[in-house]
Amino acid sequence: MYGKTFSFVVWLWAVAAVAEPRLGPPPVILDLGPFEPTPAPTPAPAQKKRLITTFTVQNSPGGDTVVTFEATEVAEERDGKTRTLASKQYSLAEAEEKAELRPLARRIIEQVRSLEGDLLEFVEKSGPPKPRAPLTGGGSRPR
Repeated sequence: MYGKTFSFVVWLWAVAAVAEPRLGPPPVILDLGPFEPTPAPTPAPAQKKRLITTFTVQNSPGGDTVVTFEATEVAEERDGKTRTLASKQYSLAEAEEKAELRPLARRIIEQVRSLEGDLLEFVEKSGPPKPRAPLTGGGSRPR
């Protein structure tokens, strides 16, 4: 009987605590108006520059050539640091879609062919590529 009475008293106390209004006034809240975020810091003065960061030529023995490159814009600051502003990938295949690019794409391909000739001459003078080792049968790895 003592346990039932104690449980009832605890239950009654919990109900009274929840039902009783909070003591004291609510917190004071000051309306500050619309939110205006802090502006980003002004970047240091810099020189904007654009350069070609990658250049890829993919030739196949069948004669197909794919030329792609990436142009990147950077900000060069006074202390010698650079930060990338933007970059984009390009392909000479875009010349097929835009007529004004075709003469420029042809000129670039001619210059690439000239460069390839110089590169092959470099290979001959520095030593041709070494033949690949034959593949071993059976799928086992050489030890």
